[in-house]
Amino acid sequence: MKKKFSWITLFCSLLGGILLGVIGTFVVLICTINRSTSSSNNFAQVQQVYNTISQSYYKKVSSKKLVNGAIKGMVDSLDDPYSEFMADQEQDSFNSNISGKISGIGATIEQGTQGIQIVAPTAKSPAAKAGLKPKDLIVKINQRSTKKMTVDQASSLTRGKAGTKVHLQIRRGNQTFNKVITRAPIKVATVMSNLDKNDKQIGEITITQFSEHTAKELKQQIQKLKRKGAKKLIIDVRNNPGGVMDQAIAASSMFMSNGRKIMTMDSRIDGKKSYYANKKYLNDYKFKLPTVVLVDKGTASAAEIFAAALKQSAGVKIIGEKTFGKGVVQTLSPLSSNSEMKITTAKWLTPNGSWINHKGLTPSIKVLYPDYLNIKNFTSQKIIKVNEKSSDVKVAQQILVALGQTVPVNGTLDEQTVQQLTTFQSQQQLPTTGQLDLATRQSLTKVLMDKAQKDDPMQRQALQSLKEQ
Repeated sequence: MKKKFSWITLFCSLLGGILLGVIGTFVVLICTINRSTSSSNNFAQVQQVYNTISQSYYKKVSSKKLVNGAIKGMVDSLDDPYSEFMADQEQDSFNSNISGKISGIGATIEQGTQGIQIVAPTAKSPAAKAGLKPKDLIVKINQRSTKKMTVDQASSLTRGKAGTKVHLQIRRGNQTFNKVITRAPIKVATVMSNLDKNDKQIGEITITQFSEHTAKELKQQIQKLKRKGAKKLIIDVRNNPGGVMDQAIAASSMFMSNGRKIMTMDSRIDGKKSYYANKKYLNDYKFKLPTVVLVDKGTASAAEIFAAALKQSAGVKIIGEKTFGKGVVQTLSPLSSNSEMKITTAKWLTPNGSWINHKGLTPSIKVLYPDYLNIKNFTSQKIIKVNEKSSDVKVAQQILVALGQTVPVNGTLDEQTVQQLTTFQSQQQLPTTGQLDLATRQSLTKVLMDKAQKDDPMQRQALQSLKEQ
């Protein structure tokens, strides 16, 4: 995605002094976008609606709310899932994702059997300075119990404006204590790496998204792996939703000779513009050792630009599922200090000229996830007892079968299922009730995910492909 100040913003700034109030901003936006002779007539209707609501609606409505609603309505009329109007918290959240920076306590968390648990505090973060440790249980956040919270809900509560405070109740072993932590800006790494546990000459890199510094982070992680002895590389962009287009281009340039095509932008205003590997990217750093890339149906947008470029211009094997298929680019235009508009302004083409929108990128080697990863999520937190029937019991039975147990998949908590559930609870050091409660649901989900990570057919294929190179 390209981030820039468009001509709309410039035009608004030139005419802003002529018109008064928030309605003036709206006039400029309409007149700038619709420069036809009929635009003033069209706006007259909008202004009439604005005036009527402002003066006659049975209760007072703020001008900001009306103007934001009108802008949102125009953007929504495009019927484009990637175009949107963002204000206040939506704008802050989006920009934090793109920049790779958030404000919070700085700790990775997970949903444990007893609530939200700290995996690890980030180095030099407020959480680390406050003495929080791995496996600490966060009992409460701002007096709210975390027992039934999701990770997303807990993360939302710990994040906030830098300088504000968050109150945590922590349980460590048999000790419970309170911590008041001041939120601070946290840089979120988008690239992580390690050496394969069985073959130290193979480096493994995961790119979670393409934010403002991803290409630089990728270069640093590759150099780090090479210093440790890596001679081959697996790059994992599965479930990478994309992000900043320029970073995908810069990252791609590392893996191909200068002059090779990375992608082409095709817009109504500028026509076609192609981007090529170039020495200006990352000081002309090149990585020429054997590489494979892992993709799946969650690989989208900028991540698809990266994968397609490596496949078609660098001869790199792409392994996994067909990708998501987002072949369009959005431009971000600031409208005010607390609002901005993101609209689709172009489509992008792969190096060979293909448009993958709604089609996806076909991998060099197709490998599917195990069937058990298609098991649906639990939908309830209700305790289910023996002989009761529920869709959650069916989910639990499917997970138990995936873990190697023999149970009927009938949705009924029968004696055979109770027996296997009791065995599972004992293995996970849970109360052996044989009932399906929240803690058992969470443990079943976690153990299944652990199994998926250990038994990763795409990773196995990547290792095999590298051994053959």
